[in-house]
Amino acid sequence: MSRVVLRISAGFLVGALVLLATALWLSDYYLDEGRRLSAAGDVQGAIDASRTAARFDPFGTEALETQSSLFEQEGRYEDAAAALREAIGRDPHNYIPYLMLGNLQLNELDELDAAAESYRDVLRLNPKEGSVREALAQVLIEQGKLGEARDEYEMLREEQELSFQGLYDLGRIYVRTGQPREGLQAIKRARGRAQNGLDELEGPLKKAREQLLASMQLAIADALVVEGRYAKAREIIQQSSSPQAPALLQLLDSSPEAYRESVLTSEIY
Repeated sequence: MSRVVLRISAGFLVGALVLLATALWLSDYYLDEGRRLSAAGDVQGAIDASRTAARFDPFGTEALETQSSLFEQEGRYEDAAAALREAIGRDPHNYIPYLMLGNLQLNELDELDAAAESYRDVLRLNPKEGSVREALAQVLIEQGKLGEARDEYEMLREEQELSFQGLYDLGRIYVRTGQPREGLQAIKRARGRAQNGLDELEGPLKKAREQLLASMQLAIADALVVEGRYAKAREIIQQSSSPQAPALLQLLDSSPEAYRESVLTSEIY
């Protein structure tokens, strides 16, 4: 009797494995079909295919991540977020849906608090994601939480993973939070790193880097003003080709304290 039960149980197990393998194969098939439809311009068809793929693989997240990207492409941001939340429900230990959700909340939904929380979830699952920590710091800056943003940037700097943009942001935070000397040093180092490789850039990328370098030059002047080194700040501003330079010179000459106050109260982004 026990052998009969064992054989029946083994039969059920084999059948279940065959069904699972078939379902996963069908999920992959519909994912590939969705990619083909998307490439052909049939986004709605691709969305429908991704939904079918998700049904055949009820534990995976790839189909839902694909579905979210397609919704985002169509401007259906709430639907895109819903797909990612479903993916998180399926696999809460996978950091990719959290990352995609954070980017969506930041860039499309204007939900800064939610974006910060999603990025923190990513870092909880994958603490070595330096780019995500930097994105979190940028969100914190937009929220006006300069102290928290500073802590995130300093952690990246200790791990030697801070980009020149992050170092520039950190310098500007220092200037606005009572550490102008440290801010000046950080901005100068960021500018030096940003200058490296400038000659290798072309077109819009080179223009954007040149504009950033011009902004960094004025940020150096801002730091000098906060330090009270007005003559040196004036020299830096005079060398600037920025359209803002004449107005800054006029403000510096007429009221250095007003210039200083404008720096301390200005937003970084």
